[in-house]
Amino acid sequence: MNIYFQDIMERIRMHYKKMTNTERIIADFFLSNTEKMEFSAKAVAARLHVSEPAMTRFSKKIGFSGYREFQYLYEINFQMVQCDDEELLHRIIDTYQKILLHFDGGITKQVYRFYESLSEAARVYIFALGSSACAAREFKLRFMRLGLLVEIIDNPHLMQMQAVLTKPEDLVIGMSISGETEAVLDALRTAGLHHTETVLITACRKQHFQEQFGQILTVPAVEGLSLGDNISPQLPFLIITDVIYSLFMGMDSKYRTALFQDTLTAIGKKESGRRGTEDEVC
Repeated sequence: MNIYFQDIMERIRMHYKKMTNTERIIADFFLSNTEKMEFSAKAVAARLHVSEPAMTRFSKKIGFSGYREFQYLYEINFQMVQCDDEELLHRIIDTYQKILLHFDGGITKQVYRFYESLSEAARVYIFALGSSACAAREFKLRFMRLGLLVEIIDNPHLMQMQAVLTKPEDLVIGMSISGETEAVLDALRTAGLHHTETVLITACRKQHFQEQFGQILTVPAVEGLSLGDNISPQLPFLIITDVIYSLFMGMDSKYRTALFQDTLTAIGKKESGRRGTEDEVC
């Protein structure tokens, strides 16, 4: 099974709960099928006793422009020779390179604006779920060492509660590669209503996001990245964290470097004290 086919299967599973009964009939067929056959909308619709428009609605439900796009990518699995381990390795490396190449000058203005908001914030709240929350923890660890107060909220109910309690001097960041994590988006909107600066970091390029949030930091991604199949969806977040961190370190570098050393020293003392206690017990 090639990696593109796996992405399609995960898309179907991810949206399955939101499908209608008819759409689930179509989904069940594609999830269970292992044979090459005629996959045209007319042929599949007749086989499943559903309408062709239902095939289109199903395809759009899982993120495709229409059934033709879905059919083309689904059929690839039955047309391509199974790749060996070496080929799979090359594909993964190529995907990493594509992501890195898309971090070009086009994101520079977004990065600097975000950096300025970060440097002026009294406290930073990050709303994130799943793998995005894991990337948020790395962000928190890096920037707390430089004196920034960062808190991660990874519970939908707590996000809404914290969004209501935010203040104008705070900064609220939402992380969602897909741009479809409604709990994060709703909490960001709530924070914006309380005159708090909001930033959405995402690979999604929906135009209406510009109207809903203070800033959009668009990171590059590849097809199926948010599913976390072969490439970690944290990768773009970790790259942008490194970029912002480097800029932040450059601001009053002597002070930031001193803070960084102080945090390392504090951690070292704690570890040393713990080892001493263990020695006494022994």
